[in-house]
Amino acid sequence: MSTPTETAPKARWGAVLAPVLIDLVLPLLVFYGLRQAGVGVIGATLGGSVIPVLRTLHALVRGRRVDWMAVFMLTALAAGTIASLIAHSPRMLLAKDGVITALCGLWMLGTLLVGKPLLLSIGRGVAEAKRGPGGGAVWAARWDAEPGFRHGLRLITAVWGVGLTLDAVVRIVLAYTLPLDAVPGITTIQWFVLFGVLYTFMLLYSRKHKLLA
Repeated sequence: MSTPTETAPKARWGAVLAPVLIDLVLPLLVFYGLRQAGVGVIGATLGGSVIPVLRTLHALVRGRRVDWMAVFMLTALAAGTIASLIAHSPRMLLAKDGVITALCGLWMLGTLLVGKPLLLSIGRGVAEAKRGPGGGAVWAARWDAEPGFRHGLRLITAVWGVGLTLDAVVRIVLAYTLPLDAVPGITTIQWFVLFGVLYTFMLLYSRKHKLLA
């Protein structure tokens, strides 16, 4: 029988990989599957978009509390989709993900100017998942006691915010310059590369400066 320490890493990896598969890989497969079936770019894009929307709605209902990030994502997705349909522009519909990414990046940068960086809230959630509410509170309490801790979380949040904003600019440019059918595949690969770079930086920096939640 597996011990808790043996199953915990698998559970954490499952929690990380499941949203990636649902929000990125499955919509991409649906898009190209529908395109092969003769569905137009707008219809295929909307078909793929249904999957992450349903996952986010399920997370909201299951969590039984308001997840403002999820609400923000749904609102931005709906606004971009409606605007694209009104303009009947498949390129605008493909570019909407870049707009959402830009808003996320700017949101992260905005938390550096008002209040505490977003990474503090995210890190506390990770610490609570690992060690319970008490562990999350202990980790977050370092914000008031350690200047180095504050600097590190601000720096990582800034790097993610700038990275996501630049990613959004590239996504929008690609949506309006590449062949329509190439955009979802190229931008998905781009996201995996960016995420890998940002996550690796965050992990190495956090380990070096003892910031891990």
